[in-house]
Amino acid sequence: MESTRIAEQAEETGAPLTAAEEEQAGYALRELTTKPGDADTALVSREWLTLVQPFFELGWAMGVRTGSTGFAMVGVPVDGATVAHAFAQLNGERAADLLARGLEDPQNAGPSIWQRVRYHGSLTQAHGTYWVSAIHAHGDPVSMVPTLRYDLCELQGETPVPVVSNVRRVSLTPLGEWLTAL
Repeated sequence: MESTRIAEQAEETGAPLTAAEEEQAGYALRELTTKPGDADTALVSREWLTLVQPFFELGWAMGVRTGSTGFAMVGVPVDGATVAHAFAQLNGERAADLLARGLEDPQNAGPSIWQRVRYHGSLTQAHGTYWVSAIHAHGDPVSMVPTLRYDLCELQGETPVPVVSNVRRVSLTPLGEWLTAL
């Protein structure tokens, strides 16, 4: 009789996420957002993962608790287009936020730290794909908008090796990969 009351009470008031639910959701989110076959290369930035993780965990727990994650879809991954669409929606929110703050044009927004980029600048011997290892902001007293410059590196094992520094944004093409662990 006592256990019945506890279950009824939990149903009415709800219960916080359990450690197991958080762990399962975290595993599922990593699986959805890493490059297939390369768990160290993310398809989205750490910033986005941090932003979506609480929502993902909530959705995961709600699906599990309502039984909406039944056997019909066991072993069937969510398609990449659906995942990409969800992150594109977030990217739209970020672009709107940046426009509201007037910091940068989202069409020309630069890459983030540990994002893979293609370098096609004036150092033709260095053309190729690299990781962004640093971003430097230089103030412009006239426009009040910072000028960003990028340092690029290659990884030798887990060691970043500088290749090109002080790169202008126009010399880079951001790619949809982020390094998740060194």
